[in-house]
Amino acid sequence: MVRDLRANLARTLSPATVAVVGANEQLGMSNNAVLPMLEAGRDVALVNPKRDTLYGQAVFSDLTAIGRPVDAVLSLVNAERSVEIIDEAASLGCGGVVVAAAGFVEAGDVGADLQRRLLTAAEHSGMAVVGPNCAGFKNVPLGVNLFTGGRMALPVSGTDTVGGVSIVSQSGFLVRSALAAAGERALGVSIAVSSGNEAICDLADYVAVLAADPLTSVICLVIETVRHPEAFFDSVAAARAAGRPVIALKLGRSDRARRIMQSHTGAIADESWVYRLAFREHGVIEAVDIDDLLDLAQLFVQLPRRHHRPIRRIGMITTSGGVAALATDLADDLGAPLPPLPEIESWVRERVPGDTVNPLDLTGFVMSKAELMEEVFERYAGVVDALALGWWTGQQDEGWSTTLLTPFADVAKRCDIPFIVTPVEATGIGAWVTPWRARNLVFVRGVQSLYRAVDALDRFATPIRTINAPLPPSTPPPVPLIDSEVGPMVGFADAMDLLRDVGVPTAAWRLLRADTAISDLAALGQHVVVKLADVAHRTELDAVRVGIALDEVFSVAAELRAIAAAHAVSDAVVVQAMVSGHAEAFAGLKGHTGLGSVVLLGVGGVLVEVAGPVRGRMLPVDEGAAAALVDEVAGPDVIGRLRGQRPWPTEAVIDVLLALDRLWRHHGAWLDSIDINPLIVTDDAVVAVDALFTARG
Repeated sequence: MVRDLRANLARTLSPATVAVVGANEQLGMSNNAVLPMLEAGRDVALVNPKRDTLYGQAVFSDLTAIGRPVDAVLSLVNAERSVEIIDEAASLGCGGVVVAAAGFVEAGDVGADLQRRLLTAAEHSGMAVVGPNCAGFKNVPLGVNLFTGGRMALPVSGTDTVGGVSIVSQSGFLVRSALAAAGERALGVSIAVSSGNEAICDLADYVAVLAADPLTSVICLVIETVRHPEAFFDSVAAARAAGRPVIALKLGRSDRARRIMQSHTGAIADESWVYRLAFREHGVIEAVDIDDLLDLAQLFVQLPRRHHRPIRRIGMITTSGGVAALATDLADDLGAPLPPLPEIESWVRERVPGDTVNPLDLTGFVMSKAELMEEVFERYAGVVDALALGWWTGQQDEGWSTTLLTPFADVAKRCDIPFIVTPVEATGIGAWVTPWRARNLVFVRGVQSLYRAVDALDRFATPIRTINAPLPPSTPPPVPLIDSEVGPMVGFADAMDLLRDVGVPTAAWRLLRADTAISDLAALGQHVVVKLADVAHRTELDAVRVGIALDEVFSVAAELRAIAAAHAVSDAVVVQAMVSGHAEAFAGLKGHTGLGSVVLLGVGGVLVEVAGPVRGRMLPVDEGAAAALVDEVAGPDVIGRLRGQRPWPTEAVIDVLLALDRLWRHHGAWLDSIDINPLIVTDDAVVAVDALFTARG
């Protein structure tokens, strides 16, 4: 079924024949879709049983009356009628239907029932459905415009500009924004889709189809949610293998959406955090806004595939000291690779007046000498991975831009690195640059935009690990659960036993019972920690006492039980050996995020969310992935920046992460989250003194 569905989706998005059901000259959505196709000379079958003619041509009463195969149908009728159209289209062997109507699952129970009927109507035939509740799609090279979101004059790839960016957005409005952003950069669009509710075809299907589209160079996504993560990331892998980067803007990333609970993995690993992690691990390049989305796409669209590789050294040629200073400032801010190039410094200083070599201010003296300019460009090209020229590219700048573009292009044809032209500001790029692109020049929209695009090349070229995440076995919890303010949780004693069973070192402890004597606690040391045992966030209740002498344990326990009674929580008390170290770590696991399971590591303590970096990996992890995670959190570069910190015992921390992986493999079906906080870090070990296990449901 998946194979038939995606074949039909490919047929729908690149159709030879199209039909519009509900066409009407008085309907704005109809005009938005139909008029551009008629003006482009497309043959469009119009369906409306109440009209004989529309837009100056004959109209069919229904799809059946067309009498020939239809690859793509745009339905402009209401939700109820659209379900009937899908039934008819499926019976006729149509490729797919675009359902513009709202009133489906987003509209409550009645709409949800309609969406189930839509699903039934389409599924048995494997017919593609775009939407419902969407703005449709454009195939720009084919002149197909089953798009209701307003008319736009877009350049056609291969004539007015280069192609091809393909866009899929779950927000219909932002499709138009992305199209406008592509136009500002003079980037040609191949296919743009508003996917809507994704009742049948979802992101995984669109990415898979676009990965095989010969006119698509890069895939840009605007995502509200990934509905089928495993299939989606499989499609991303297929796109990467085909040399087509996937760049995604995830909506709803704001920290204001986070509800921080003290030392709780579920709060740290919120949706936005997990999306960032999953994107990075699966090779999706993340954007922060629409401009960033298209900035990151610029070089992939324009450069030949052999140049889709990291740029470690940028040479920057400018015509102004101010531009050179700004380019340097932005490179420092963004970490762009703009090295000083000492290997050519003496050569440059003999020929060009000034103080800096990279960026270089050409000065009017050099600009008046075309041969010297070419010599400068060629010498820089020999020592960098990409050469950038700060120059004008606006629609009004064509006439005088040739002064520098001509020698720049002449050198570009003799060199095998990218030659990039950028204005200083994020101005629009004029359509006149197309013939210059044919002369091996690349154009981007501003210096900051250039640095973003270079970073995207690096991210695409970064190797990713293969994540094979089989579902953990469906087993019940092996220990009793306790009701708590965070849901069902494992008691302290059982949690520490579970950690010990997988090899996590734990501080010695003993539950305080009615018959416990002081002599029974002697092995824990002369001073101990006394705390409520089976409370999720005991520090919030002031229910932890540190450095208590053995003869004070019972009186302190009485105080803690009074606190428990006041807050209606368990009054079990645990006495634990004190463990001293030079740092505290946090390790955790989040079992069910929607995108998979994750393991976390960070600086620990009471305020783990703000104490330092918390990083993660998708589960499962092997030793290499665990070691890389430890290096991110506590590697030499990180620890060296933290005042008073000593190196962590790397192997011991790796062992804890691998132990969490084992816990997930055995208990992932019922586990919701694990917090080990704190892990006391000593010179040669890490020791768990507390753990919170929460269960699903």
